[in-house]
Amino acid sequence: MRPQVIQLLSSAGTFGPIILVPIILAEDFGASKGFIGIVVGVFAAASFFSSYACGRAADIYGRRVIMLLGLSLSGVVTLLHIATLWLDSVLLFVLVRVLLGFAAGMFPAALLAYAYETNNKMGKFSSWGAAGWGLGSLGIGMFGTLYDWAFLYCAIILFASFGVALTLPFPRERRIHVPRFPVALIRKNVAVYASMLIRHTGANMIWVTYPLFLMSIGAEGVMIGAVYAVNAFSQFFIMNYIDRFNPSLLVAFGIGASAVTFALFAMTTHYWEIIPAQVLLASSWACLYVGSLRYVMEKSDEKATATGLLAGSMSLSGIIGPLIGGFTAAIIGFRGAMLVASGMAILALAVFLYELVASGEIYRLKRLTRLRR
Repeated sequence: MRPQVIQLLSSAGTFGPIILVPIILAEDFGASKGFIGIVVGVFAAASFFSSYACGRAADIYGRRVIMLLGLSLSGVVTLLHIATLWLDSVLLFVLVRVLLGFAAGMFPAALLAYAYETNNKMGKFSSWGAAGWGLGSLGIGMFGTLYDWAFLYCAIILFASFGVALTLPFPRERRIHVPRFPVALIRKNVAVYASMLIRHTGANMIWVTYPLFLMSIGAEGVMIGAVYAVNAFSQFFIMNYIDRFNPSLLVAFGIGASAVTFALFAMTTHYWEIIPAQVLLASSWACLYVGSLRYVMEKSDEKATATGLLAGSMSLSGIIGPLIGGFTAAIIGFRGAMLVASGMAILALAVFLYELVASGEIYRLKRLTRLRR
C-alpha cells in the first residue's frame, strides 16, 4: 500500500499548483496569455529533460536514489514559490517553475517501474495519482487567494510522500545497461510516443489557459478546484476497472474520446455545463494513460526508461502546446484553441492506427477480438 500512498501524495503536491500558476501570472504579475504559455512551456521543458534522464538513471543505478531525490527536491522547490511571491518577482517565479519542472520529472518513472515490478496493476495504481490530483485541486481551491499558504500545503504533502518513500523495501534490483539514445526502444514504442505527443500537444493548448476560461464562464475559487476534481475523481473510479482491456484498444479509445471532449468544451457557455464533459475527459485520459503505460512496459525490459520516454513525450507536448495555445487563445479565443485541439486528437488517432497497421499489430488485435467472441 505504501507505493499507492506515495502516488497519492506526490500527485496532490505536484498537480495542485498547476491551477494557481496561470491565475498568479495573470492577476498578480499582469502577464499576457502568450507569456503564460511560455512559462508553462519552460516548466515542461525542464520536466522533459529530467523524465528521460532520470528514467534511464533509474534503470542503470536503481529506483530508490532517484525516487528519494526527486521527491525531496520537489518539496524544497515548492516552498521557494512563497519567496517569489513575497519578493513580487516574476523572473524568480519563472525560475522556480523551471526548477520544479526538473524536480517533479525525476521520480515518476522510478515510482511506476517500482510499482510494476512489485506486481501492481497499472490501472489501479494510476488511479491513486488521479485521486491525489483531485485532493490537490480541492485543497488549492479552499485557500482562495492565499497563494503562499497553498504552496506550503503542497510542500508539506510532498515531504510526507518522501517520508513514506524512505520506508519502502527495495530488494536487490536488476541493473540494466541502457544506451544514451535508445533507438530500438523508441522504435518499438513509437506508435504510443507519437500519438501521445500529438494528442497531448492539443490538450496542453487548452490547459495553459483553462483556469482563465473557467473564470470567463462564471467559475471562481473553489468551483475551479471542483471542476478539476470532477475529472480527477472520475479518473480514479474508471482506472480501477480498465486493466482487463487490451492496451492498444485503450489507447485508441482514449484518443478518439479526447477529440469529442475538446469539441464539447468549445460549446459550453456556463461552468456547470462543463461537468459532464469533465467526466468524458476523465474516461478518455484514463484509457489513454493506462493503455500507454501498459503498452510500453509490457514491450520493454527497460521499464523506467520506456516510462521516462513516455513522460518525456508528454512533457515535450507540454512545451509545444502551451506556446501555441497561449497565442492561439489570444488570437482566436479559448474556444478556437479547443477546436484546434480536437482536430489534433483526430490526427493522433490516425497516426496510432497507421502504426498498428504498419507493424501488423492490428491483425493480432482482430484475432484476439474473434477469440473473445
